[in-house]
Amino acid sequence: MNKILRFFYTLYLFIGAAIYVFFYGGIVLIIGGLLRIFSKNLSNKFVVGQIETFGRMTFKLLGIKVYKFGELKNTNDNFLVVSNHQSALDIPLIIGYVTPAAFIAKKELGKIPGINWYLKYLNSVLIDRGNIRQTALALKEVVKKMNEGVHFVIFPEGTRSVDGKVLPFKPRSLELAFKNKIKVLPVSLWGLHKVWNKKSFLIKRHPVYLKIHDLVDPSDFANEEEFRIYIEKIIKEGVEFLERRYYSEKSKS
Repeated sequence: MNKILRFFYTLYLFIGAAIYVFFYGGIVLIIGGLLRIFSKNLSNKFVVGQIETFGRMTFKLLGIKVYKFGELKNTNDNFLVVSNHQSALDIPLIIGYVTPAAFIAKKELGKIPGINWYLKYLNSVLIDRGNIRQTALALKEVVKKMNEGVHFVIFPEGTRSVDGKVLPFKPRSLELAFKNKIKVLPVSLWGLHKVWNKKSFLIKRHPVYLKIHDLVDPSDFANEEEFRIYIEKIIKEGVEFLERRYYSEKSKS
């Protein structure tokens, strides 16, 4: 019976996402296009604001409680959001509760109607992973946009964690930030692997937790490896804190 309920719960998510992206999202893009006639900045602000709202609404419509620790401090510095990876729902969680950051996404996503426009408004960069030359050019575009103030988000583990534990960061995964002296905003996530695990198609209702850490300056480190290990340690400790918090609250209820 539980699997049947989870099936309809999952179906509800996909239908809701489709309605938003193709219907409500279409209206948002039309309004954004009209605003663009008068002001490009106003148009971008409106559409990105709606994308941020969508990130939060994803969890509210699913009835999933989000517990947030820490705040993104006001800063004029550009930064790269670095997070552990637990689920496909990491993306709306970060967009809705941290910052509407851009993504380094597979080029196939750029062919999906609706999604491609949102990627464009977020200043995302598309990569053809099988094309080394195109990937190199795309990464140069990422650096250019970061220097212009665009915030990107990356998942250095390279894949989703099945049990919620932080996997080792890929070697040189923070080289982009280190070489270009871009500050990093570490973000710890926990609970999303229980909502939508990579080994299951079905979604489960379960509270999720996130912790926003302080910005870290790569200039304070001798090399990328030292910098990466430090960021990994911060995120791992944050995940352990969030997991303890969940089980502590669960034992009280």
